[in-house]
Amino acid sequence: MLKSFVLRLAMLLALAAGTGNALAGPVYHVTLDTTSLAGRHGWLDFLFTGLANAGPARATLTGFSGFTGDTGGATLADGDVSGSLASALAIGNGSGWNEYGQWLQLGGLLAFDVAFDVAPAGAGTSLVVALLDEQFGYLAGTGDLVTFDLQPGAGTAVGADGAFATVTAVPEPGSLAMLGTGMLLLMATRRLVRRR
Repeated sequence: MLKSFVLRLAMLLALAAGTGNALAGPVYHVTLDTTSLAGRHGWLDFLFTGLANAGPARATLTGFSGFTGDTGGATLADGDVSGSLASALAIGNGSGWNEYGQWLQLGGLLAFDVAFDVAPAGAGTSLVVALLDEQFGYLAGTGDLVTFDLQPGAGTAVGADGAFATVTAVPEPGSLAMLGTGMLLLMATRRLVRRR
């Protein structure tokens, strides 16, 4: 009886240890097509703001690719921002205005991944991605290219300007691994029970 209890407790702890990733929000892959803006420069701008009673939230942007020319150029950061396009960029909604901008050369496909960690309660938060000119106006009338509206308990509403942007949800490989591990543990437990 004690062995069975210890085995079940070990399985419960193993499953609980793997649920942290399952509680994280989905990952999205964003592609921005700037070929129509070839030869121009602009700010790639990320703005992450929450309503007055929004719960804590964080956007983590990784896997930046397709950036050409002077990506080492000027950057701007305001509010709860850390990191860079060279590694990973984290933007929280802790202060009223949370923005990161990178001055770069346009003319190709820019891509990155974004993941969200959102509190289970509170008001909404939005991440907006835009291309801005040197005066911080929308570049060539593009407007907001991508918008992620995060509503705790209601999922994420994603909007994209089809002329410039595509957004696809990326399946979590960890969830498949967790499912496989769980199935193996269940089969092992059943084998042990049958041997007794």
